[in-house]
Amino acid sequence: MIDAFLHYVAWGLVVIMAGITLLLALNKQSGLALIQHRPEMLPQAMLVRYAGMTILALITAWIGAPRVLFGVLLAVSVIGFGDAFIYRRAGHPFWLHLIVGGAALLCALLSLIAMN
Repeated sequence: MIDAFLHYVAWGLVVIMAGITLLLALNKQSGLALIQHRPEMLPQAMLVRYAGMTILALITAWIGAPRVLFGVLLAVSVIGFGDAFIYRRAGHPFWLHLIVGGAALLCALLSLIAMN
């Protein structure tokens, strides 16, 4: 019973996160206002994001399940490639983000192979 509830919670999270992502893509100001973020606070917010990603990576390493690893690495790949695109378009150094995105994608594919 609780498994079914948590499954619905997970899908609800997907819908909410996708909605916020779409709003941020279409109207940055409205999206930032909705989630109560301010551009000048980005360095502090990034610190918290990296701390959260570190905890996620720690849990993934602890569990050691290829499916979980695949999901986390795929998300890291999207973040790396997305940041590379943003920084490249702005004319800033972007290679580190591109390398991280590529390495994460390669490892995600390896974990996908490990599932089979």
